[in-house]
Amino acid sequence: MMLRASTTHQTPSPSSADEIATRSKILEQFVAAVVGDVPDAAVEARAMLVDRLGQDWLIDASAVIANFEMMTRLADATGARLRPEQIEAAASIIDDLGLDAFPSARR
Repeated sequence: MMLRASTTHQTPSPSSADEIATRSKILEQFVAAVVGDVPDAAVEARAMLVDRLGQDWLIDASAVIANFEMMTRLADATGARLRPEQIEAAASIIDDLGLDAFPSARR
């Protein structure tokens, strides 16, 4: 369901495949910087996004990132379990991080 005001706001369609590619690259850099470990990279990526795409894009992109973080935390808090194929795919990461050593580790 959309709020009434959100249905009237339309972002202009990109005029070319090049513009789509440019927008995508800027958004990818922003996401990588925000979820990364280098605070200065996030500051630079945020400034570039606002400069190239505008404040509304920053707000929307930040909201999407925050929503994904919230969903992960919610799943963790409710004790959602990984499917066996997910555990297999993540096995090397689980081992590298020593996650099985935590008291909360379960499968």
